[in-house]
Amino acid sequence: MKSRLAHSYHQWQGVKYKFGGTTKKGIDCSSYIQHVFREEFSVLLPRTTLEQIHVGSAVSQAELHPGDLVFFNTGAGKHHVGILINGHEFMHASSSHGVTISDLNRTYWQTRYLASRRLPELAEIS
Repeated sequence: MKSRLAHSYHQWQGVKYKFGGTTKKGIDCSSYIQHVFREEFSVLLPRTTLEQIHVGSAVSQAELHPGDLVFFNTGAGKHHVGILINGHEFMHASSSHGVTISDLNRTYWQTRYLASRRLPELAEIS
């Protein structure tokens, strides 16, 4: 699991954020997540964050594992998604840094944390 996530991250690291973007010329958070799951795990996810938040099953923040989706409320009607890569770091397409890794324990993310989801398709992948 971690090696596949790392592979995907290194392929996309630094690609700039573009709302509605779906390519290496610019990508948004939900498209990046959709791409990682399709290319690395052959799992098809819906296109938007609001659709992705309904896939899989809910998991508490204390029980997160690599590959779990983490969701955030980043403003009025704005949502964000990333993929946990270890106990406290997640990769995502950030509007300010492009595709990057952030620390879930940072105050910014903790105050905006909304939910986490686990996909059953990934249960057998290590």
